[in-house]
Amino acid sequence: MTDSNQLLRLQIDSQLSNTTLVAMAVRGVCAMTTLSPVEINRLELCLVEIVNNAIEHAYGNEAGHPVEICIGLDKNSMNISVSDWGSSIPSDVIDSQEPEEINPDHPEAWLCSGRGLHIVNKLMDDVSYETDEGKNSFIMSKALRY
Repeated sequence: MTDSNQLLRLQIDSQLSNTTLVAMAVRGVCAMTTLSPVEINRLELCLVEIVNNAIEHAYGNEAGHPVEICIGLDKNSMNISVSDWGSSIPSDVIDSQEPEEINPDHPEAWLCSGRGLHIVNKLMDDVSYETDEGKNSFIMSKALRY
């Protein structure tokens, strides 16, 4: 994120209702780029998915914890990091190459199926995850067209 020419840093409280604020902010930044409406929708989907994951899994849906979002722009790419200070994503989830099978007989498991990370991996150009001194950061980037 330090290579970005322009950087927007946001911090929200860990409440799912705050993801709307993040979605609107990234749409505003995307308006400054050459991304198509479809690409903007996909980028917003990815960001909201990762923010929701931080709230739901890092903090167990408990309000009162920080989620930091950094959106950086340079001449070639949009770079986004979502950070939390809760439970980290297990390495087997990050390293998993295939989404879990959906069991149609157990609809309660559909929302927490692990498909979100796979969707993010497919839609973004680059993703990574790191933990440093209790801070977990999911980093993703999207190339800009010119």
